[in-house]
Amino acid sequence: MRSRKVQFTSTLADLALEEGIATLGLRGMAAKIGTSDRMLIYYFGTKDQLIVDVLEQVSTRLSALLLRINDGARSSPGQFLMRVLAMVHDPKIAPFMKLWTEVIARSARGETPYDRIGPGAVKSWTDWIDSKLAPSPGHTETGRAAAILSIVEGAVLLEMAAPGSTKDVACFLSKALNADSSGSDEVIGTGLKR
Repeated sequence: MRSRKVQFTSTLADLALEEGIATLGLRGMAAKIGTSDRMLIYYFGTKDQLIVDVLEQVSTRLSALLLRINDGARSSPGQFLMRVLAMVHDPKIAPFMKLWTEVIARSARGETPYDRIGPGAVKSWTDWIDSKLAPSPGHTETGRAAAILSIVEGAVLLEMAAPGSTKDVACFLSKALNADSSGSDEVIGTGLKR
């Protein structure tokens, strides 16, 4: 039984990465993987548990992928943002980013089981971002990771709605994030005062 459940979970994770969360309807999932909705309930217990298991599989795959591309060095917020925004366009990583953006959106709407998954996903992402950022001497670091995650989630959402719309934002945002906060009050390139 266990190997069949693992196989279903892996196949459904592939499907979710290819087609998004909307694919995770019970009958649709069952039909796409050549089984019945009753068989999925037999292995997973509930539709919610199936979704949780599939998203855990996706999370495990993404963690392994990020470990392989991680150089271990900490960087400034701007440098880090440049690297992460490049991932939005990387065909290996973009499907994961799109899927997690969908999870966060559904969590924000209070949809079950995403409402339970979303807060943990946000915490995992902000913890990971914090672990990649170099300390900023003399400045408070509270909120840096959440700010960067907000930018990335916004970029992913815009890319989902209008592919190619964010291809030039990384350089601008990187400069803005790396601006010396003790220097000019002008936000780089905008003429707007902070």
